[in-house]
Amino acid sequence: MINLNRRNALLGAMGALTAPICALPALAQDSYPVGPVRMVVGFTAGTPPEIFARMLAERMAKSLKQPFIVENKPGAGSVIATAQVAKAKPDGTTLLLGVAAGLGSGPHLIPNANYDPRTDFEPVGFVQRGAYFISVRPDLPIRTLKDLVDYARANPDKLSFGTPGVGTLHHLIWELLQAQTGIRLVHVPFPGTPQLVNEGVAGRLDLMIEGASSLVVPHVRAGKFQYIATTGPRRSAQFAQVATVAEQGFAALQSESWWVLLAPRGTPEALLRPLRQELAQTLATPEAKRLLESLGAYEDGGGGGSPEQVKAFMKSEYERWGEVIRRANIKVN
Repeated sequence: MINLNRRNALLGAMGALTAPICALPALAQDSYPVGPVRMVVGFTAGTPPEIFARMLAERMAKSLKQPFIVENKPGAGSVIATAQVAKAKPDGTTLLLGVAAGLGSGPHLIPNANYDPRTDFEPVGFVQRGAYFISVRPDLPIRTLKDLVDYARANPDKLSFGTPGVGTLHHLIWELLQAQTGIRLVHVPFPGTPQLVNEGVAGRLDLMIEGASSLVVPHVRAGKFQYIATTGPRRSAQFAQVATVAEQGFAALQSESWWVLLAPRGTPEALLRPLRQELAQTLATPEAKRLLESLGAYEDGGGGGSPEQVKAFMKSEYERWGEVIRRANIKVN
């Protein structure tokens, strides 16, 4: 027969041993999945989305105690990367830093994209939003969009425009301008912004559309490029002298650069919550604000937003560019 004191002591010891075991399921439920997390980016290293993805991945790795690895999957204006993440397991180990090209226009231009941005992803949040700037080689007699159209009409198939890939909004804006005006330009696609800018600086491109990022702005200030329009809804504080496309009579060209962090459809809310919290905290840091400004975002960054806001915006952009592409009969070879 067990002594009562010994019995109580034994039960107490057993309780102490079993308490941590009982707590384990709750701990596992609140923690992020064990194993590397891939943050897929549809462009090469050194491009603006990839630069920010690396900073974000580094912060998330520290706070969520898991390896976060940036995976570059360039091609088709980020459609390849977007399609890959759309089909990934919704277990929190695959994320997409999605961009306007892959989510707004790409599925309309690439017939075998095989995903729907409106239904195939769970939003974490906006990363940034910003305007594009249309620039020309400074030795050309072009200072407005009207000048550009007039010059191109007089010199068909002579002006070249560079883009960071087929199917990007950069490409689509030029196609839309050609469809509206009847001018003929020559498209020169590149794997990403660094290669595009290098060719422009070397004088081998006539036209370019890019954000006001640190990859471009120093060359603009040095006179290597001349800004003639911004595609944003308002003038930029940084380049207040540059008129909007709407002010110049080309409102259909109004468009934005935007990035969002997404997970595959069906990713549990318990996994999305810590990602949203970390994204919001990252975007609030001075480091992120400085970096986004240097990458061409609006002065306030344009990041954050609720999942519902992100979904509604993605839906509107997808449907808007689909309509533009159909009406202008824009095709990508």
